[in-house]
Amino acid sequence: MRILITDGDKKFREQAQAFLLQRGHDARAAADGLECADILRSFIPEILVLNCDLLWGGYQGVMALINETPRLSQTQTVLIADEDPRDDYVDLTDPLRLTRLSESFQLNDLMTLMETGVRSPRSARQIHMTTPLDCQQGGMQ
Repeated sequence: MRILITDGDKKFREQAQAFLLQRGHDARAAADGLECADILRSFIPEILVLNCDLLWGGYQGVMALINETPRLSQTQTVLIADEDPRDDYVDLTDPLRLTRLSESFQLNDLMTLMETGVRSPRSARQIHMTTPLDCQQGGMQ
């Protein structure tokens, strides 16, 4: 599966990318909204993992690019945020395109989402549950 991880935390990005590469996925990483947009020009991910606290273009800029670019319209976006964002760029009522993970998620939560079918409304709604482990404190497994 083609996956793009966009997060400002370098340690998390590196660990997540390594985790996904070890499991046979084509995983790329971006540090901010501008780098993510640049990667999206040549790489069309099946899943975009996008932290809502991004710098330089922020997640809103990335979501605007996805919403305005037909070739990216099938990309499943997984937002990392503790609360549902409330803005024009995000429509969490469309579980086939957009899902949210808590900031305290484990990478196994993302794998579960991928394995159960990211396009399934049932799996998209289930992922709103959170796992009480902090990624920055070694919670990634």
